[in-house]
Amino acid sequence: MIERIAERWDQGSGRTTRGSVAAVRRLTFFGGKGGVGKTTCAAAAATRAAREGATVLVVSTDPAHSLADALDAKLGAAPQVVARGGGLLFAAQLDADRALSRWLGERRGAFKTIAERGTYLDEEDVDALFSLSLPGVDELVGLLELARLARSRAFDHVVVDTAPTGHTLRLLEMPDTLLRVAEVLDDMHAKHRFLASSLGGRWRPDFADEIIAGVERDATELRAWLRDPARCSFTWITLPEALPIDESEDGVRAIESLGIAVPTIVVNRVWSAAPAPVRRTADGPARCASCDPRLAAEAANLARIRRVFPHKRILELPALDREPRGVEALADLAARARRTRPAMRAARVALPEARGARTTPGVLELAPSIRLVLVGGKGGVGKTTAACALALDLAASRPKERVLLLSIDPAHSVGDALGMTLGDDAARVAGGPKNLHARELDAARAFEIEREKYRDAIDDLFASIFRGRMDASFDRAVLEDLLDLAPPGLDELFAILAMIDALDRGEEQLLVVDTAPTGHTLRLLALPANALAWVHAIMSIILKYRRVVGLGELASDLTRLAKRLRALMALLADPKRTAFVAVTRAADLPRLETERLASKLREMRVPLAAIVVNAVTEGGQDRCARCNEAAAAERAPIERLARRAPTLIRAPAVHPPPRGPAALQAWYARWQARAMLPRRR
Repeated sequence: MIERIAERWDQGSGRTTRGSVAAVRRLTFFGGKGGVGKTTCAAAAATRAAREGATVLVVSTDPAHSLADALDAKLGAAPQVVARGGGLLFAAQLDADRALSRWLGERRGAFKTIAERGTYLDEEDVDALFSLSLPGVDELVGLLELARLARSRAFDHVVVDTAPTGHTLRLLEMPDTLLRVAEVLDDMHAKHRFLASSLGGRWRPDFADEIIAGVERDATELRAWLRDPARCSFTWITLPEALPIDESEDGVRAIESLGIAVPTIVVNRVWSAAPAPVRRTADGPARCASCDPRLAAEAANLARIRRVFPHKRILELPALDREPRGVEALADLAARARRTRPAMRAARVALPEARGARTTPGVLELAPSIRLVLVGGKGGVGKTTAACALALDLAASRPKERVLLLSIDPAHSVGDALGMTLGDDAARVAGGPKNLHARELDAARAFEIEREKYRDAIDDLFASIFRGRMDASFDRAVLEDLLDLAPPGLDELFAILAMIDALDRGEEQLLVVDTAPTGHTLRLLALPANALAWVHAIMSIILKYRRVVGLGELASDLTRLAKRLRALMALLADPKRTAFVAVTRAADLPRLETERLASKLREMRVPLAAIVVNAVTEGGQDRCARCNEAAAAERAPIERLARRAPTLIRAPAVHPPPRGPAALQAWYARWQARAMLPRRR
């Protein structure tokens, strides 16, 4: 869609009623692997369209918002004008908690009535459950809030800056989830309809039925909106690098499987799209030691993108010396988009192989008592690659301990970075230390296992207690519906349980966790306390109704879970046993997000052990002027990050990025740690 530079926006269908999502003319999502430049591309496309006369809303659904940083403007949850000229550019950053409160507030009375009519819960029980925090609300209400914002004004186009891939897919699946919510509510209310008809001889629809029908109608309209290529499309952003391309194949396929059109692939930060780097010497022009391998690797990756997406429109955006911030810089970036063209012939480039299990003393020295290392940061800064390198080093330095590298990002990349196929079962890392294993969590599989267990419990419950009751079939339908409805925050919930299990079993003495990007990692860290509140509320309800349903295995399971959640909360706040390593880059957008992350970690009492500044440009006499200018520009962000870091680590940019244990170890050997600086209080 960024090629609006050369083409008109698709006009889509005409407007209909203000209250319908069909009233929105055009919706375009910008998405991809974290850190590929989704926010910048979305803001650039929206800026250019507004300058050409359209009224445009650009909105961020990523819980770790960067849209305000990209536009260099203060933004809130309500659309506000950030640029005029030709047309109008509005911008907003979605506030999921406020959106959920608004949506529930309009329906709370009906939902409570339905719950009271269709379950054994009374008003006090329902109020207690409604007051609890619900993980995953950004995905649950994201599309509904987008539709509300889009209807708030006569926008020609709504441009959406999404969260990284895994969470965006959950957002786009929301219409189906909402339909299941409507089915659950309807099954709850079916019991009331049955009893009203049996006892009163007749049932009349009321406000509760209207609310159920409204939820179903919203879901149906949202699904039709997403699947109409005249009104909705998805622009995929990638980089000319191996890991983003790997994720692009799977991501585009998954989005198209939902019936959403993906007509355009934008390849961002293309080095060869900028002026050719030349190093001048006394003997004339010479090749740059950094740019030469980068250009060769990039050429191979651009050719691969054309092979993978032969029928897509592929656009290239150049790599810039400085991040574009503000309307002028974003408009300039949009104007520089070009159709992809044949690249230079790729040369064979390889990193030096590491020899031995450990090439240098550890850059990140952790206390022997550390049991949990969390690696996190803004998407795309290289946290997965850094997590793999750290896990390899820690396993080599602790040969008597079993180390597990666990990926809890729903868009897994650990297997790609290690150059091996991984699944939900831990596997030894071939080519790495013998005590290192890796696993990519399959949250859907974990949920299915739990769901089957509780289906059996429901069967036993109805066989022993509810046999012969005329309304038992309605109670059973509701319980089975609730089991089939995957909860929001599914990935975070089972990531927490996987971490607890890995540490509880005692098989792993050290757990290195590759987390989801910042916003969802913070949600995960807050989840143990929220989950504990849910456990306490459910236990109170079970105890209240124990004469009806008994205690059974569920009560025992919840008691054990509460104990494990409290233990995990204590672990996360213990600097002797837990270390958080933040990964970032020496540019303003990732730096600003890392500073916010450091502040949130301090509030949550999660110990920050180090900040790794990844992909640092190395200057020098064998580098071209462009590389030396980039290295100079990176110094200021690095110095600012150093003020937040107990330990600051510089990891150099290498081309192509390291893949496989040998390359990762060779790259880690080049990391440089900086002496601890006094921390700001």
